[in-house]
Amino acid sequence: MPKGKNMDNPKQNAINFTSLFIYLAFLILAGFMMKSKGLDLRDISVREIIILILASYRLTRILVFEKILKFLRDFVKSKKSISALNTVRYIITCPWCAGVWVTLVIAVLYFLVPYGVFLVYILAISGVASFIVLLANLLGLKIEEKQSAVHPKKDS
Repeated sequence: MPKGKNMDNPKQNAINFTSLFIYLAFLILAGFMMKSKGLDLRDISVREIIILILASYRLTRILVFEKILKFLRDFVKSKKSISALNTVRYIITCPWCAGVWVTLVIAVLYFLVPYGVFLVYILAISGVASFIVLLANLLGLKIEEKQSAVHPKKDS
């Protein structure tokens, strides 16, 4: 893998490494808060896992790809000289990176925030809806391909 400009920067690497510890601190804090509420993740149902997966998928897509948060991605991308924002840029422009952080947020909302479950359900339902849209688009493209193979367009 070719080394990027920021990959060789020790300061940026230190900030990236620090963000790992920040994530772990939030994870541990959430774990302790869940334990204090008597919640055990080993007792989570398959239905809840599916809801959390769908909500995490949808919020990750909103953060990384959707127009509604484009202003945030553009702002962070424009501040390339600020090393801490470079780490945020990596996170919010990479679905794999964002997914890890988003899943932690979704779990905290679902298990620890009063009425957070409502937002998680909205995101999960929206995730199913986005799958339906993607499947409909894919089906539409396949039908168009078959139609154009059967009835090629004539040049005017």
